[in-house]
Amino acid sequence: MGNTNAAIIKIDNALALPLYKQIVVSVYDAIADGRLKNGDILPSVNSIAAMHSLARGSIFKAYNELKTAGIIDSTPGKGYFVTSTNVQSKKNIFLLLSTFNPYREVLYNAFIEQIRNQATVDLYFHHHNISVFETLIKNHAAYYNTFVIMPEINKKTDGILKQLDPKKLYILDSGLNEFGSEYPCVCQNYEKDISGILKGHFERLKKYKRIILLFPDNIKTEGVVNGFKAVFKKTDFPAEVIRNTQEYELTQFDCCIIMDDIDLVKLMRSARKNKWKLGTDIGILSYNETPLKSIIADGITTITTDFEQMGKSMAEMVIKSKPKRIENPFLMIDRKSF
Repeated sequence: MGNTNAAIIKIDNALALPLYKQIVVSVYDAIADGRLKNGDILPSVNSIAAMHSLARGSIFKAYNELKTAGIIDSTPGKGYFVTSTNVQSKKNIFLLLSTFNPYREVLYNAFIEQIRNQATVDLYFHHHNISVFETLIKNHAAYYNTFVIMPEINKKTDGILKQLDPKKLYILDSGLNEFGSEYPCVCQNYEKDISGILKGHFERLKKYKRIILLFPDNIKTEGVVNGFKAVFKKTDFPAEVIRNTQEYELTQFDCCIIMDDIDLVKLMRSARKNKWKLGTDIGILSYNETPLKSIIADGITTITTDFEQMGKSMAEMVIKSKPKRIENPFLMIDRKSF
């Protein structure tokens, strides 16, 4: 009995988590890792207030929450002490994605399947809106012990992420170069992925007159553009990045790399109207595999990260609490459109 060390309580003023909640989390963590045992005396209100320059009201609020949960109790002259070590160690996961689409669904389902009954997961979306991104994180920081976040690439993002405990934060899908050195992650390497595919199939590209990357303004992964340009920089091969994709008109013997499925539909209609054969008169490489692309026009060739593996890798990392920096596999599913 008698662990009265105020250092058990960890306070980080940079976190968005309320101070009283940080006290609650500190006690739970100390019980979970054996630093506090049944019957041990907790640091006194005065000692915590002195060490961390906290208002006594925040400490009383934290201890009352722990008493309500049945974790601690108090007696006059003895102070606060541990009455139960049956703390909930299951991970409570805040999963923040950008949007929901068929390939995000594959990722999500793989993540949930791998997690199974080992954690609870709540799903949120920021829709590429940095204000929504920030609000969701601030409003929910106090209620989760694990954060799996698909970041919005923005100059404000780093500051927003720093409001969370870095030991509990995992980066998903985007942000390998921006955040991969600071936090564990399972991400795409957009620049390396596209350049690897194009270099590996350069001879096949030569049957087309030019290569077009359709990259609309709503796509944020500039690494794709950088990788594309790097491949053709030292060649005389006609290659072009088109951002205003709605104005692009398909030309015979173009090979198009398509980021957005809306542009894919438009090009498929144009090819059908002109009676151009996919893989001969025009080439199509569509980003991100979906089941539908395997049957459209006898099959659309896709270049895609392995979203199922991404979900599995992230789930395994979270459950085992083994931080890593993983570049997710990228592959080409070769069909008749290329």
